[in-house]
Amino acid sequence: MMSLASLCCVLFAAVDQPPLRVFAPTEQVAKVTVGETFEVALICNPSTGRYWEAVGIPAGLEQVGQSKNEAVPQLYPLKVIPSRPRIGAPMLSVFTFRAKSAAEGAISFRMADQSGFQTAEVKFVVQKK
Repeated sequence: MMSLASLCCVLFAAVDQPPLRVFAPTEQVAKVTVGETFEVALICNPSTGRYWEAVGIPAGLEQVGQSKNEAVPQLYPLKVIPSRPRIGAPMLSVFTFRAKSAAEGAISFRMADQSGFQTAEVKFVVQKK
């Protein structure tokens, strides 16, 4: 018979860890091994027509699916939390990448705005297993 403590360990061991998330722009370097995925999150405001796009994905990485928008996590508890993001409120544009082979470099992003383009990049290192 399995004890409650060992059952909890089995249950927690079976839970997948979420992928590493890097907020851009940053000096942080995303460090992953071949086969792992990681996410890059950038502040955006899609309701105004501004959105980020990955314009430079180096060899050794591949983008997984489309980017997605998420509400910006609240840093302070609010008394009233809206059920969906407010129009005009900032959001996170989240990109997911898979490490295909050992490499290092930077992923480039850009966003069009009134003054031209904003750019950001995230450095990464992919290590062999």
